[in-house]
Amino acid sequence: MQEYAGKAIVHIPHHPFHEVWCTHADPNIPGGHADSFTTSLGLYKHPECIREELIENPDSSEPDWDDPGLDFTNYSATGVIGDPTHASEELGRKLWKGSVEAIAAELQKIAGQAAEIREAVMET
Repeated sequence: MQEYAGKAIVHIPHHPFHEVWCTHADPNIPGGHADSFTTSLGLYKHPECIREELIENPDSSEPDWDDPGLDFTNYSATGVIGDPTHASEELGRKLWKGSVEAIAAELQKIAGQAAEIREAVMET
């Protein structure tokens, strides 16, 4: 372990959720937080936790996602960013499967780069 002292490589993987959404649903439906993506996942994986009678479009505005002090109350009265009214259990099943496949592919890519990463660490 001493040979790696003072050396670090950080790999921040791409998250595929927007692409998964665009593959399985309408990319024109606004999203962000407690939207149709996450509500659909909830309906698929834990329907007992979703209060469907409360699902409504809050007509939220698009937040500044780069703002480190992001306060959802500036964009939505309910905390929901996006439109959850397009959520369904079936969509959740597709989004879950698509997300798992995309994340597995990203992990395989990272694992495949392990030799390259070891070489880079050894060269620095």
